[in-house]
Amino acid sequence: MFTILTTDGWEVLDHLVQSLIPIAIVVVLPVLVVWLVMRTRQHEVDRKTEILMKSIENGAELSPDFFNMAKRPKSVKDKLMGYLTTAMVTGVIGLITMLAQVVYYSTANLWEDKSGFTLVFLCISGVILAVGIAFLVVYFVGKKTCARELAELER
Repeated sequence: MFTILTTDGWEVLDHLVQSLIPIAIVVVLPVLVVWLVMRTRQHEVDRKTEILMKSIENGAELSPDFFNMAKRPKSVKDKLMGYLTTAMVTGVIGLITMLAQVVYYSTANLWEDKSGFTLVFLCISGVILAVGIAFLVVYFVGKKTCARELAELER
């Protein structure tokens, strides 16, 4: 009547792990990222508040832009370097995972894989590689478009 009682313990554990991994990725990982970002911001505010309180106690004067120092606008060069960094990271990750899948396909028969996991993984790595190529295109187009501004920054 109850299949969970008659199945092997390893099958139940395997089913549990297969259920918990997507939940961990979809729910727990974003919550941890938000928590880490908020903790970092709160630490930064606490540190600035402590500096401000010590400055007031000592009678030192602070500039009015003390709390706005971290919010400086990015220059064109900084933005382009950010695009280039993102392009390199995503491109290398996509290329490495795609090459790993090609090596796997060459050693194993693609058509014997009934789950389709390896084909899905190959498609995901292709999308990551495409994102890297797109950021690389954005970098070169931005560099060509903003060549005059970049030349002024170098002077």
